[in-house]
Amino acid sequence: MTALIFEAIFAGLGVLAAAFGCVGAALAREPLARLHFLAPVTTLGVPLFSVAAVIYFGFSLGSATIIFIALVVAFGGPAVTVAVGRALADERGLDVGRAPE
Repeated sequence: MTALIFEAIFAGLGVLAAAFGCVGAALAREPLARLHFLAPVTTLGVPLFSVAAVIYFGFSLGSATIIFIALVVAFGGPAVTVAVGRALADERGLDVGRAPE
């Protein structure tokens, strides 16, 4: 019974993070502003959903795969967001600074 409660809490928090990102991205006018609303989805939503899935399915090889995918998204998402933001800013003629080495 407690596993069901924790599963619901983690899934609910994941839904809230994803909903916040979706509503914010829909209300933002500029593409660069929309990128900021991807952060809660990639760093909070996906890991919280993954924890809920691991609780639901139990610990197994499939759960390890879910955890691995969540870690890739959580740590790779911000890097992709920065790259897309730099490309959008460069396309608009904004100063993006020196290219990373």
